[in-house]
Amino acid sequence: MKKKALAVALLLSGTLAFHGQAFADEYSNGTIQGEALPNVVHGVNQQASGSPKAPWQDASLTQAAQAANAGNTGNSGNGNNGTGSNASVSNSSSNAVSSSESSTQGATTSNAPLNVQNGSTTPTYTDSTIGLGGASITMIKGEQSGQQISIVIESNDGSLIVVDGGLKTNAPYLAKYIKDRGGKVAAWLLTHPHEDHVGALAVILEQQKKEGHPDYYNIDPGQIYYGFLPLAYYEQYEPAHRIPMMKEIMEDLAQYDSAKRHESSPAGTSFTYGNVAVEVLNTPYSIPIDTGNNSSVCYMITINGKKLLITGDLPYEAAGKLMEERGADKLKADIVQMAHHGQHGGSFAFYSAVNPKYALWPSSQELWNKRKDAFTEDQESYTVALTKFWMNKLGVEKNFVMADGNWVLK
Repeated sequence: MKKKALAVALLLSGTLAFHGQAFADEYSNGTIQGEALPNVVHGVNQQASGSPKAPWQDASLTQAAQAANAGNTGNSGNGNNGTGSNASVSNSSSNAVSSSESSTQGATTSNAPLNVQNGSTTPTYTDSTIGLGGASITMIKGEQSGQQISIVIESNDGSLIVVDGGLKTNAPYLAKYIKDRGGKVAAWLLTHPHEDHVGALAVILEQQKKEGHPDYYNIDPGQIYYGFLPLAYYEQYEPAHRIPMMKEIMEDLAQYDSAKRHESSPAGTSFTYGNVAVEVLNTPYSIPIDTGNNSSVCYMITINGKKLLITGDLPYEAAGKLMEERGADKLKADIVQMAHHGQHGGSFAFYSAVNPKYALWPSSQELWNKRKDAFTEDQESYTVALTKFWMNKLGVEKNFVMADGNWVLK
């Protein structure tokens, strides 16, 4: 066992070095080095108005990163404007959506929750300019301070499609949200078995089997689509603390109605509800590096002709395999869910293939405002600033950030 543990530790240490070098190479190979980072970023905890630099920019950055990050400004939710989380952010180069975006850019603000949590202080923001033909995409923060992926798509005929669902602690919020909209999910799409993705669904499935459970758990999770690797494979390569959640969700799904359980649907599997069409892009990849994230199943969701790419936590390696299998031209999307919450996910080549107009960042406040050196290999979040740079270089018009609150796109 000691030899096995040592081998895994050496593999993982090599993985961090590989990732660090891969992203550093992309940064310094002439593709993006030395260009000014446009002022697009925002969040609930930015610098006060007129501040000369964004939150992640500090003396620890390398010279190249400092040059690329030059010229950033931002407004703080706690700063001079005194507007709390309803902070505005100046933007001279693209349309970053802030919590109090002007109506001319299509975003409206409500301090009310999504009609699911009495006493909730989580604000809800709406952008009605996306052109979804009566459908909507809701990225739920709920009462969470940490990162998660919990997205609900409502088609023009009222059908609900849930992506992942988020943390266990998000289960009441999500269940109430679904209950308030009829209580029936048409399709539930899972990317991979990490708690910040499948925890809420696990709680819902388990609560439904208990006597005296809260009424809001009386919902129909609908058709559940997922693709997981064998537990033994995860046990071989994943950190030990992740295994109990993986085992739990696998057992929960094994007990779910077999007629509504779709495990490892082949790439190309598709289905439609109203004006929303879903296509499964891949089955999980068996990669002995960052195994859980690399097993993410991706989905292309077309809503009124607009494409939304769901990536889960897709890292560098799996993103390359997906491009190779599907072809870069098949990944083009109007909206992208940022891989791995915007940190250590995808690659510049991958996002270039997607070439999105809008980006959904399921990122916590802590993650969004990271102040780490872009190339610090012992910090998984070192790529956040670089990922922001990629989005700006690609001309992304609006970045919707979960750190601000719940986001509704229409």
